[in-house]
Order: sequence, then structure tokens, then C-alpha cells
Amino acid sequence: MQLNDNFDFAGYVSRFNGKGRIRLEGALSDADALNVHQALERRTPWELQLVSAEGQPQVISRFELEQLPPDVIQSRLQDAAVRAQSGLSYLRLGFDLMAHSEPALKDISDLLKSPAFAALCEKLTGLSGLVLTQLSAVCYRNGDFFTRHTDTQARLGFEWSFTQNWRSDWGGQMLFHSPSGDLEGGIMPRMNDLALFAGDQPRSIASVAPYAAGPRFSIMGRFG
Repeated sequence: MQLNDNFDFAGYVSRFNGKGRIRLEGALSDADALNVHQALERRTPWELQLVSAEGQPQVISRFELEQLPPDVIQSRLQDAAVRAQSGLSYLRLGFDLMAHSEPALKDISDLLKSPAFAALCEKLTGLSGLVLTQLSAVCYRNGDFFTRHTDTQARLGFEWSFTQNWRSDWGGQMLFHSPSGDLEGGIMPRMNDLALFAGDQPRSIASVAPYAAGPRFSIMGRFG
């Protein structure tokens, strides 16, 4: 699995300096991107990631999901929704690629952890000395969301979308907000699209519509 580096780097650096975010199409071959999509769709051991009513992050493993009574799971889902009314909250599936290995995602994980990927991001943004500090596979299903937040500890964040045939009315966009809360832009889930953005930009993931025909898949991470 190799990166495509045939891009107008000066143009991307200029756009990143102006807006603090860029979107890159086709950084992987179509075949490699499809393999990543299929691994996310069929072979990733997802965990449930959410926030409690008290604002505490929670991770529920597949084993725990099988053992917990349905009413307990439903109560925790409701807690995440209640928390979203007043503060930071999220509800999604995830898998930590820094803490755990997964054979189905080994190629893309190794690529994203490699010096070559950090070097590509530096050439696209004009930043230097980027160090990967977080890497996760994520999946947003019907009703899943991530409320507005910033990541002041990150010099650069990224999300590589591996979502096929998405429609804009299905939600799931990464939305960028002004400090006053106005929307400044958004990125729709697409296949093989890499978004890079400054960590201190307020952003959210719009709730996926109940009528969306499938999940929203991506791999996200951040550099310090």
C-alpha cells in the first residue's frame, strides 16, 4: 500500500494557511481504498464509544455488549443523547489502532504510522516535526454523532474517509464552526478522501440520518 504524492503542494499549503483545512482526493489507489473499506465494513472488531451523562468517556467492548442486558445498553445510549443537549458528547463505533493491532487493517495502519505519511502531511500543510499521537478506525451508524469540540492538544488532525455512495442529506458531515457557532464549511463522507485540519478549529460530526442506507466509515488521527 503506497501513497500517491502527485499533488499541487504549494496550492494545498496556501489553502491550509488560509482556512486551516484542506481535502485531498485519491491519496490511495482505488484498489487499496476499496480494501480498506471492506476491512472496516466486514472485519473490524468494533467497540461502542460514548459519553456518560456525567461527561465521562466510555468504551464498551464487543464482549461486554454481548453480556450487557439490552435495557442497560439503551440507558447508556440515552445518557449520551442527554449529554449532547448541554455539552461534549459522542456516540459511535471505534477501534483504537494505536493501542491494538488488527490484521485486516494492518496495511493502512502501518502506512499512517509511517514517516512517509507524516512527511506528506507536512508537505500539504507547511507544518514540520509532526508526531502521530492518536489513530482510530471509526464508524457512525444511524443516529450516531459527535457534538462541537476542539482539540487544542493537536497540531493537526486528519480523517480519511472510506465511505461509499453517500448522500449529502444523510448527514454525517464533518462540520467546521466559527468561535460564535456559525457554520464555516463542511466535508461530506466520500470514498478515499483525506481531510487535514488544524486541531484548534471547532468542529462536529453531524448526526447520521435514521434513513441513511449504511454506516459512515473512516480512519482518524492527530499529530502533536
